[in-house]
Amino acid sequence: MSAPQAPSNVTTAAQLSRCVEQLRGGTKEQQKVEFRALIDKLQGQAVTIRDESGRILANGKPVEPGQVTPLLQRMELHNVAEIVIAEGAPPAEVLELLRFLADQPGHDDIPTRLADTGIARVKVALAGRAAAQPSAGLGTEGILRGNPMSDIKSSSIEGVPTVTHDPPPPPPETALPMHSRRVASPALPRPGAAPADAAAAAWRPAPPAPPAPPAPPAAPPKSSALPPPMVQSGGPDQSQGASFIDAALQALQREPEGANVAEILAQLGREAELAVADNRFDPVFTIATAVIQLEPKLHNESIKRHYGIVIRRICTIRVLKRAVQLVAGNPGPERERAVVLLRRSGPEGVEVLLDMLVKSQNVAERRAVFDALCQTTTGADQMIYLLGHPEWFVVRNVAELLGELGTAAAIPELTKRLDHTDERVRKAVALALAKIGTPSAAESLRRAFRDKSPDVRLQVAIGVGGKRSSALAMPLVVALESEEDESVQRELLVALGRIGTPDAVQALIKYSHSAGRLFGRRPAAIRLAAVEGLRLAASPAAIGTLQGLAGDGQVGEAAAAALDEIRQRRKKA
Repeated sequence: MSAPQAPSNVTTAAQLSRCVEQLRGGTKEQQKVEFRALIDKLQGQAVTIRDESGRILANGKPVEPGQVTPLLQRMELHNVAEIVIAEGAPPAEVLELLRFLADQPGHDDIPTRLADTGIARVKVALAGRAAAQPSAGLGTEGILRGNPMSDIKSSSIEGVPTVTHDPPPPPPETALPMHSRRVASPALPRPGAAPADAAAAAWRPAPPAPPAPPAPPAAPPKSSALPPPMVQSGGPDQSQGASFIDAALQALQREPEGANVAEILAQLGREAELAVADNRFDPVFTIATAVIQLEPKLHNESIKRHYGIVIRRICTIRVLKRAVQLVAGNPGPERERAVVLLRRSGPEGVEVLLDMLVKSQNVAERRAVFDALCQTTTGADQMIYLLGHPEWFVVRNVAELLGELGTAAAIPELTKRLDHTDERVRKAVALALAKIGTPSAAESLRRAFRDKSPDVRLQVAIGVGGKRSSALAMPLVVALESEEDESVQRELLVALGRIGTPDAVQALIKYSHSAGRLFGRRPAAIRLAAVEGLRLAASPAAIGTLQGLAGDGQVGEAAAAALDEIRQRRKKA
């Protein structure tokens, strides 16, 4: 059977269009499904999408208009002429592009926003800028730089008439219907060439428009005036920007849904971007924390969307990486602010963190990312998706993470990984299932108890604990009957004590006595583990059994110590 063919560039462009459409009105689940399909199509290929007079070309091949209508509309709205997605572009960078296309045009164009967020593998060129091949040694990457008018004047062009004004529109009888929102300028004639027709040669400048009447003076704002925002990053304007941030946040605290909230939030987003460009993250986390804390208090859905836009602008790759560093090694207020941002970053933030978890080659960094993901409350389906990753350490880390979060939705995929060839993965999966501890997890753990590796079986026992694991009591009792490894038996008995249900206590009572099932006396280590389990359970039946073991040598001494600890614990309670 032949291998499946890689998706064509045309189908990739159509998938990109569907993603943009879903981001503008689809459900979260639909958005995730379409985005994953797009990432699959982008594997192993670079894609260049160009708008040529209302027609989309994907790597030079035309795409059926009906397949890319939403993408064409957004490109025209943002004045985008070309999109280049490099081979191997990170999913997080592709997601940022989609979000910018789905957003309404703002103060900054899409190339500026991509540059501000540190995105390097996705490029966008606007209409009116050169998109030719890069010139050697200029470093322009095909984009026209500098002052266009001075560049033109510095070149001597013979035979081309000098244009000193914008040409007027053609007469109605010669005008053609427009096919695109962008209107191309008329081409200049070649040297010595005649005009295309008489009408074009007869064009004359349009008379100047009459001056507009002066606007009435604006009414003074109700709230106190804010200091002017920072115009550019760096230098002495930083203190001015800090003053604006303080005043803007105070204004939001006073009136979270005031009349000029949208303008204040837009400028705060710009201030955050400028701070990131200067490698100053304290203002960023100050803005993010204040906005996130105000968001739940809002009632106006339209205004709440503006708050969400600011948060999305702040949650860039650089900011999330800095938040991970703060979570990993900076206890105190800074760490708390980073945790607030990570929790609110949503699936987009989880996507970035998971990408870091997969690509990091440093154990300490992976641990920091893991800790940061434990602070999130969303993105479980993205984590479950990574259980199919080819790298064993990625599967192990994600399994541990799902266990820490108690994600019951991951049980089917975790169960499939109980047959993984790497024992380290099976141990992590068994531990995760034990920590989840639901009835469906109990069914899966029956397979883990039959694993050929004692270490895998041991992980199940270590992970079980608390009343939430009551469904695992009987599977543990059954596993205890057939278990031959003494270290696993001891851990199973202690786990039964942590569960503490009547069935678990009855099994502990049985194993705390000396009589064996077939041959003589039980090992003292097994009986001592049962006593430890009875101490943890501390039920009336467990206490009665401990009292009955008094005078039974080493086991009796352990039982007396357990009773004393139970009494001390109850006094403190």
